[in-house]
Amino acid sequence: MTLSELVTDWGGFELLIAELNKTGDVTVEHNVVLPGRSGAPRQIDVLIRHKQGLYEHLVVAECKFWNAPVDRATVDSLATTIREVGASRGVIFSSKGFQSGAITQATAENIDLFRVRDLTDTEWGGPGKIVDFFLHVISVAIGPFQMHDILTLPGAEPKSANVNLCLGGDEKSKTPITWPGRQFKTLEEAIENAARDAAKQVYKAVTFKHEDSFNLVLRTRITVNFAPPQPIVAHVNEGVILIPRATLEIGLTTNQSRLIIDRSRNHVFALAVEDCVKNCVTAASRRVDSATTSLSPLTTVAENPDNPSLKNGSILCVWVGGFENFDAFAKIKPGSSKIELAPPPPEGSNP
Repeated sequence: MTLSELVTDWGGFELLIAELNKTGDVTVEHNVVLPGRSGAPRQIDVLIRHKQGLYEHLVVAECKFWNAPVDRATVDSLATTIREVGASRGVIFSSKGFQSGAITQATAENIDLFRVRDLTDTEWGGPGKIVDFFLHVISVAIGPFQMHDILTLPGAEPKSANVNLCLGGDEKSKTPITWPGRQFKTLEEAIENAARDAAKQVYKAVTFKHEDSFNLVLRTRITVNFAPPQPIVAHVNEGVILIPRATLEIGLTTNQSRLIIDRSRNHVFALAVEDCVKNCVTAASRRVDSATTSLSPLTTVAENPDNPSLKNGSILCVWVGGFENFDAFAKIKPGSSKIELAPPPPEGSNP
């Protein structure tokens, strides 16, 4: 997709310029010979015909695939060709730009000078032609919850101190509690909140690699300790228990994918056309499913510091709502992690 990949010689450059001018509004011809007013034939690299009403305008384009900027003499020669063939306008396309004298002469002769080059990363828009970032899809699993040193109140002893908790799913149990200094209404709400808080504290937005792959799944088992200044008061089994201390096992899954996107992959070409007389730049692109070229002016847009653009190598984090099953963490020791290759994408998918 770079200019050097698209064009290797002057003939290829002429063909590229011919295609670049096929916007659907004009007729483009390559390597045309027109008779001059003096009788001598004039060879035209690219001839652009634009019909408007009853009139046809001719634009003569010269293509210079040189190793040096175009000089003033070349502009003078084109000015003569324009007069000889009765063209409305002339333009020179160059791969290396123009000397200052050429620009001065072109301004006087009303000739356009265009330098064709690759788009810069800034002109592509952040982070550039190649977008290379990591996606972390993070999910949390809730495991065993164990209460320690529970107490009962005289006259309010429950029929059983066992608490049957149903966590993480759509149909959760509801065990009323009073937790001094906290607003939780049920033990289940408190546990789920603690699981998410612990997961966010443990998670680190850093990339990891294994066996030369970045497409990985990292599972970490975490023990969360509940030790509030005052015991949690839980209403269970028609009684009250005090929970001074408890532990919760949670699992943290980080599913990492590396996403590399070439923004030019759906284009035949995407180039910058720099107007060296008017000092402006136009993007010229052709999609693979199109027969015409799209032209759009390029302007510099200042980055918003409050909403910075994506940087290559950065990590995009997505936290999954709800909770996953804890079974994947059953064989992982508390405080330990396990890394494995991510499953391949489904057949026929387009990552």
